[in-house]
Amino acid sequence: MLIFDDHIQMQKSDGKGGWTFITMPIMPHLPKKKNSTVLVRGTIDDYVLEGIHIWAMKKGTFLAVKAEIRKAIKKESGDTVKLVLYLAEPQSAIPEDFMTCLSEEPKILAYFQKLPQKQQQEMIDWIFSARTEDEKIDRMAKALEKLEVLSY
Repeated sequence: MLIFDDHIQMQKSDGKGGWTFITMPIMPHLPKKKNSTVLVRGTIDDYVLEGIHIWAMKKGTFLAVKAEIRKAIKKESGDTVKLVLYLAEPQSAIPEDFMTCLSEEPKILAYFQKLPQKQQQEMIDWIFSARTEDEKIDRMAKALEKLEVLSY
């Protein structure tokens, strides 16, 4: 689920060792968590964010921007970035048969794991809804071919 898509300015807290961060508007639709953090994925400019936590605060929603990210996007405090965030969806289990095939091609496995959870699940559902074992094997082969083309 998309939760934020806008251009926004990075800020830095005062003092030595201050954090660089982004403060977004309050997001009342975020799931309520005990520690006020929410797991998200998305992009900041062209940098892919996976497994990042945002904090729901009284004056807005807070995202820390690590030095690694700032260096990759070549931006610092005061610069505006394009931020797109989605709620991170729980990982579903990849069936053992399909995982065995994916494991033989590390680049294809890495690409598959970067796909949104919904796309992964759709592919898994399509493969394993086959009526026969032969059809399931054929669908796995087609899925691997498609992933190979898309991963290059």
